[in-house]
Amino acid sequence: MSRVLLADDDTAFRDALQTLLDDAGHEVTTAGNGLETVSAALAATPDVIVSDVHMPVLEGPDAISMLRAIPRFCHVSVILMSGDDTDASIVAEGFLHKPFNPGVLLDALASLSEGKKCGSASALPMSHGVAYEVGETGITSAMANRQHQRVARACELVAEQERRISGLEGRGVETELAIDLYETMVCSAAMLTRFEQITVAPTFSAPC
Repeated sequence: MSRVLLADDDTAFRDALQTLLDDAGHEVTTAGNGLETVSAALAATPDVIVSDVHMPVLEGPDAISMLRAIPRFCHVSVILMSGDDTDASIVAEGFLHKPFNPGVLLDALASLSEGKKCGSASALPMSHGVAYEVGETGITSAMANRQHQRVARACELVAEQERRISGLEGRGVETELAIDLYETMVCSAAMLTRFEQITVAPTFSAPC
């Protein structure tokens, strides 16, 4: 079974999928928006991220792009979900169009798990999107590592600020300025991720 990070801002839908995955023996962590997805992934290091495309704070693909800029998430498998047709600019191992038969998700996770055991690069059809890797025309390995570290630290700071805001709200303290700083930090982390992407060579191969 897999460690699954399930991200969706629809609470009822997310809870239903969590129950399904729990019953199937998967270890499930949940998130309700893109920022929570990043925070949960940093804490749990999932094997697979199952994410809605459109979510508050950060879109699902943006959150995954931020995570894939961190070396230990380079090869994390991704299954995207959406009620709309989408052309997300990330490589994903699968796409589920809502509403879908829950059994399809279980089959997809089983296929991914079996594919990893067999050493397959991808057990499911890849969605259209651009992945990035360091190449001869890209940045050096040392520079790439430094950029990965910057993105990782930016994500950590965003998560810390989110916890700080929750603590302040719990004590009844005014959080307007803290929230303004938080939103700036989210934008900065996203900009760092985009900068990391445009300084490497685009390909259609698997990320990293």
